[in-house]
Amino acid sequence: MKIATSIALALFAASAEAFGPAAPVGGSAFGASTSFSQGGMTMRIGHADMARRQKINNILGTNPTKEVVEEQLLSASNDVMLKKMNWKLRKSTIRKIKNQAQRYDITVDPAFGQPPNQAEREALEQAASVEYKKQKEAIAKAMADQVANLKAAKDAKKASKKATAAAAPAPAPKAEKAAAPAEAAPAPAAASAGGEITPKTIKALRDATGAGMMDCKKALIESDGDQEVAADILRKKGLAKADKKASRVAAEGKIAFASNGQKAVMVEVNCETDFVGKDSSFLGYCDKVASAALNVNDDQVETLMNEESDGESLETTRQALVSKIGENIQVRRMQSRGGDGTTVGCYVHMNRIGVLVEIEGGTESLAQDVAMHVAAMNPPFATPDEVPADVLEKEKKLLSEQALESGKPPEIVEKMVEGRIRKYLEEICLISQNYVRDGDKTVGQLLEGNGAKMIGFTRIEVGEGIEKKEDDFAAEVAKMAGGN
Repeated sequence: MKIATSIALALFAASAEAFGPAAPVGGSAFGASTSFSQGGMTMRIGHADMARRQKINNILGTNPTKEVVEEQLLSASNDVMLKKMNWKLRKSTIRKIKNQAQRYDITVDPAFGQPPNQAEREALEQAASVEYKKQKEAIAKAMADQVANLKAAKDAKKASKKATAAAAPAPAPKAEKAAAPAEAAPAPAAASAGGEITPKTIKALRDATGAGMMDCKKALIESDGDQEVAADILRKKGLAKADKKASRVAAEGKIAFASNGQKAVMVEVNCETDFVGKDSSFLGYCDKVASAALNVNDDQVETLMNEESDGESLETTRQALVSKIGENIQVRRMQSRGGDGTTVGCYVHMNRIGVLVEIEGGTESLAQDVAMHVAAMNPPFATPDEVPADVLEKEKKLLSEQALESGKPPEIVEKMVEGRIRKYLEEICLISQNYVRDGDKTVGQLLEGNGAKMIGFTRIEVGEGIEKKEDDFAAEVAKMAGGN
């Protein structure tokens, strides 16, 4: 009797493990998901994942033929559906499908059901960025063509009016007034008396200052052709332009970093558009700021901007760059880590997300791998010790209220809350999260296995916290058309 009971229980446990956890009758206390432990690790599965798994299990349970395996189990729709599933659930489901395919000697593509890796995701993001840029350029071209057509129509109307006026005899008084300005025409020659102003001298001033052609010409006229005085005039005007542009929103830009082996720094430099964010002059300035930040002992931007590079302060270089590019450029913040024998690793994703990870022991490569995880998962805290007491108390109060609604005794409720708080800390703390490159171990286990200990991390993202202005191209076209 005991042997029969043991066999029955073993069969029941095996069937339960094969088909996954049953959905709770009254719903989960944590929302639209359920949790179960497998191999010492807890996994949360949403209702959508359970539905996807059940759909595939329904096919597997029919002892599918070769045609069913090829047309249904290995279909493109199943490939897409598997990519959306929880990683551990996906792994076990793909294994079941491959076992069925092996029965009929069907070769399964290694990429079947597997989501794209980081390199593939970055390639997709880059392709999307290129497509967005093409669409934006097409809209801009259409707008420019419409404005050009409106201008051409306006010019044609003016030419028609001039032709009509020329055909009619002009009154004598008007002819006298028209002749008067001709006497004042030689006046500009006095401005060039101090030096000859030619296209060559204008180009030389433009190469030296980076200012526009018309601005250079006006400055040379104002300075009587003196290149140095003209450069000073442009510099003063450039500072005024920088002050005017400082009020404009700059939410694009780049995260730049630098390291000297003992200390690592990140700086966020903002501009107004993603187009300028890829400009070589802007990118060069970002790298210059990051290198200078290594010499700053605090993380104050005011101190950083007084640092000199190539014989002038970073603030002076910034103002000149604003004058040259024509956009508001700001060094928004800097962050640094390192010192006292610790190891620092840095990872920057697509120039937009930057992470510094500081560990005790281990290698820079290990710290960089953890930084990549932080960039992807964005955990709020590094260790449970960093979680503020008020945050923990608020979560405990919420979980207690949920547990009391179950009607269980207080001692059971207390244990439920303790378990859920432990699970909550595992989710929000870096060292408790499953490592993105190896889901069989946590970040804490990765560090411990390499003789390292977590000190802390810093994560910043371009434009976070800045309210970005959205462009309305249709409204701009309508405004320009109405102005003409």
